Amino acid sequence: MDETKLTATLPNLDVQIVHRALPEQNAEAISITFTATPNFEAASRMLTPNLPLLALWMAPMQAWTGLVQQAWAPWLNAMGAGARLLERK
Repeated sequence: MDETKLTATLPNLDVQIVHRALPEQNAEAISITFTATPNFEAASRMLTPNLPLLALWMAPMQAWTGLVQQAWAPWLNAMGAGARLLERK
């Protein structure tokens, strides 16, 4: 698995998700790109009246938000515990 691309084309909005291996770092990377034409405000105005399209547009953002929260949770919890220990001293 070198690189996998998933693309979606909606009216005024293109979404591309790329998953690739980083063998030199023994890691994987996921990038999500949103391209709105002419801009995101126009895309949101077009999608707002049609709720199913809005759900499709929001799904990648919600998935990304969940992934970021899960990835950072151990670090944020550790930082919070460390800050509490420093406050006690």
